[in-house]
Amino acid sequence: MVAPLQRSSQNTVVRPLSSEEPRPQPKPTPGLTPRPDTFEPSVAQLTPTPSPGKSPTPPPVKPPPAPLTPVSTDPTNPTPAMVVRPSENFNDRPNGVQSIDSIVLHHTADPSDQSSLETLTGKPESFMGWLKDKYKKLTGSGDVSSHYLIGKDGTIYQLVADEKRAWHAGEGSLPGKPGDVNDRSIGIEIVNEGDGKDGYTEAQYKALEQLVPYLSKRYSIPGENLVGHKDVSDRKQDPSTNFDFDRIRRANDSWR
Repeated sequence: MVAPLQRSSQNTVVRPLSSEEPRPQPKPTPGLTPRPDTFEPSVAQLTPTPSPGKSPTPPPVKPPPAPLTPVSTDPTNPTPAMVVRPSENFNDRPNGVQSIDSIVLHHTADPSDQSSLETLTGKPESFMGWLKDKYKKLTGSGDVSSHYLIGKDGTIYQLVADEKRAWHAGEGSLPGKPGDVNDRSIGIEIVNEGDGKDGYTEAQYKALEQLVPYLSKRYSIPGENLVGHKDVSDRKQDPSTNFDFDRIRRANDSWR
């Protein structure tokens, strides 16, 4: 009886428990993608960033305007450093450089370098400059210019070539020498309010101490022909009374 019971037990109990058939695995939940078990970056992160290519070539730097008057070739009388800002307001002298025998100094009656440049060049760059230009044209007050302008910081601006006639002295003439002083002179404007209170800067005096003797020597201008606007026109008061004219006259006589 044991043998049959043993076979029956093996068939009904032992055999199923020792069976090597695989157990059923749980089905994955639909709709969920298993995450990769890794810390490596994704393929998209490994894709190299495309090269931006060469940087654009910067535009060429525009050279400054050439001097309106050829620089001096006299090693004992070099041309001072200056910034060229060409004016539209000029015409020809009767005899070119041969006409030059005097220098006339002015104040601008304007404390601003920029505003003075706009007035003297006829090229407004600001809204106020545009309004002033329109006002001049409407009132017929006329355009003005000078050969040089001395800024508050001592910058020498060249506006009109020496050999050309600038419009700086109106209807004026040198004492004892009839004729339009604009035909024969070089005009130098100095940025200043002109009220006797606005001070002329040390930098402006130093610039004039270079420019005036240089021009006098280059064109053989007599010392007595260094004058102010008020010396050639009874209607004018420039340069103002707080301008140290004697200092410039001393510098002008130092080379003679």
